Amino acid sequence: MAPPAAGANDGSPGTQAPKRPLTQDTGSAEQMPKKVKIEAPDQIAVPASVLSAVNPPAKSLAASGKHRPPPRGWPEVWATNRSDLNETLDYFRQRQGGNQTNDGVFRGSLMANDPGQRPYMDGELIITRAGGGMEPVTVRGQKIMKQMKPQEAENATVKAFWGNMESRAACAIILSKDCHHCPIEPPYPYSVMAHFRPVMHWYEKDNGHLVSRFRWEKDDLDEEAWWVPEDYPSRTGPVDYTTKAQRQTCQSSCGQTHPRIFDEGFVCVTDNCDDFWKLDGNPLTNADTLTYNPVWLAERTQWPDNIIPPFALCPKPLSLTETEDPLFYTKRAAYKGMVCPDCGCCIARTNMEGWTCETEGCNFTHPLPQMRLDIRDIEKSHAAQPDGHAVPNSECQSPITHRRYAPVHGPWRIETYDVGGLPGCLIKQFHANAAINSRPGSADAMYSQMSDPALHLERRELHQSVVAGQRCNHFSNNFGLPYEFSAEVPSTAFKDAPDVVLNALRRMTWAGRVASEGTPLDHLNELLILGYLEGQAIGYHDDGEDALGPTIVTLSLGSHAIMSIRLKAKYYYGATGNSAKTYDPTQPIIPGCLAPDYRRYMNRNWARWNKSNRAEEFQTLKQKRTQGSTPPVCFKTTLCHGDYVVMHGSNLQKYFEHQITNDGRIRFALTARHVRPEAIKDPLERAKGDYTTNPEDEYHGNMEAFDLMKMQVAEQKQRRATFNAKRARAAQIKSA
Repeated sequence: MAPPAAGANDGSPGTQAPKRPLTQDTGSAEQMPKKVKIEAPDQIAVPASVLSAVNPPAKSLAASGKHRPPPRGWPEVWATNRSDLNETLDYFRQRQGGNQTNDGVFRGSLMANDPGQRPYMDGELIITRAGGGMEPVTVRGQKIMKQMKPQEAENATVKAFWGNMESRAACAIILSKDCHHCPIEPPYPYSVMAHFRPVMHWYEKDNGHLVSRFRWEKDDLDEEAWWVPEDYPSRTGPVDYTTKAQRQTCQSSCGQTHPRIFDEGFVCVTDNCDDFWKLDGNPLTNADTLTYNPVWLAERTQWPDNIIPPFALCPKPLSLTETEDPLFYTKRAAYKGMVCPDCGCCIARTNMEGWTCETEGCNFTHPLPQMRLDIRDIEKSHAAQPDGHAVPNSECQSPITHRRYAPVHGPWRIETYDVGGLPGCLIKQFHANAAINSRPGSADAMYSQMSDPALHLERRELHQSVVAGQRCNHFSNNFGLPYEFSAEVPSTAFKDAPDVVLNALRRMTWAGRVASEGTPLDHLNELLILGYLEGQAIGYHDDGEDALGPTIVTLSLGSHAIMSIRLKAKYYYGATGNSAKTYDPTQPIIPGCLAPDYRRYMNRNWARWNKSNRAEEFQTLKQKRTQGSTPPVCFKTTLCHGDYVVMHGSNLQKYFEHQITNDGRIRFALTARHVRPEAIKDPLERAKGDYTTNPEDEYHGNMEAFDLMKMQVAEQKQRRATFNAKRARAAQIKSA
């Protein structure tokens, strides 16, 4: 419902009406329907479960070590870890934090441990607080969480709650295992409870600091809650929407009408009122002892029954028809999680074969047919693939320069970009075309083989993540020597690798040799495959690990991608942060960095400047930025199907970083490197990189494709000649 009208007061002289309603109560006296009964606490029968939940609360049971009872039912949807929960439920995709908000409203909220005052939960009602402002403190030798900072009166969480109230949108509530004020022992680490409606927002003080409170009521009161004990009383008759707790209008500066929330008396919960957080107008001496009014806990708010929650608690299962669609693999549903229809567990898709429930005793699987990869179906720009030598689509600026004349190597156009100030560092892009890609064993054939189960492409767990068990979005596997990637990727020996991997390695070795311009190429003994679906990318990073050689070769298969390169921030600015204390005057001044002359001036004088001088000069340096807080992109190119990119020179990885963004439906990136064998201590792991190419299997650049291109040109000339002859004969006949 709409919030109470702003400006309401008691009419007394000098009373200043608030600029906004600071609380909202959808059951206030002004908004209640006719024939509403407002009764005192001793005039209404309150369920024993409500009274027992208030005194003692479940939180006290958990704190005292007493065992909470099991639930009387089971959740429809649950998860063993937060990562699987995020991937499966569109209404809760938060890696951190307890609330999923979109477009200014709550979609989902996680009920976890609430160390504040008076958290509450029963079968139909939840009272919780906005997060923030709590810090660990030591009390009698024990660390506890206490409110040490005030919450903002209108923070994003409060605004989202008001957004739900105004739009009357329900929110999906999820129960965490560590929610100590839950009346039962949660059965799983994460359990979906139900849809709840936002009913009231108000303010309190906790340890002298402002906090926000929220009241949620269960949306479907006819369906019994599963998260209550077995002896929790079931509803036997229609819901009583008429009985309400007493309402009282504050006689101080706010003039707002509030329900009697607490059993001890009336407390004004408007944060800018003179009587805010006073009990019957008197200062609260011990707010910790306040208990909720049982009548207020028992009252229920009637909502229109024609408003349906925006998201179903359990996502719609995939149908076989959907997964048999050849373009299914290009959709988000192809890599998001699904709910097991047999046990309700959230299942993440971790491999190319489909989904498998790992719950003990559950045998559910949802297999996928083997992916049929055809470049004509997947590549949305495939029609633009050239028949002749490709035209580059790239941009560069200092310190990266484009060599004016690009040589052609048979059917290939090879573009070279030099990195100024770093001798020997360069980028070469080998532009493919339809003639090259269509040859046996070339890009079209390799692309179709990327669906081979023998590649074991899987979504791997990240080394470092904010959520335990979080996986990369892309599918990957490593071959040859081990490579320290952002995810834990075990390596498969080249002797056990599928033919498509060895074929790609031979071709990438050829590209590396051509790009090295006469410098001996270190043996490429590692190859990483990454599979990206639509909208996925790999952010800025470098391949500059100490164990790697100076040459990195990448083959792009499938959709177009955008590759961007920029100076690392610490070399562009000379600093790792936004304060002068992060500035390092010993950092080299690389061509293309920010204000090189001014930085030289700073470096000369840095040692003799005091703290104030340094801060002032660093601020002047920051003001010279023209593109925000990130270094500008100095090289950008489009990677097409079949293209190779070679980055040569160890200093290129030291001073620069690159990112790749998939610009189409599905793409595979194959990257080969030289890993120094002496860096691998385990001899068995070191042997995985052993591979020798037979001379007859070496790749030499598909030179026969150039002959095919020339034949196509000759055929085009012949067709034009035939066409012109026909037109000439037709003109002669017409003139005769």
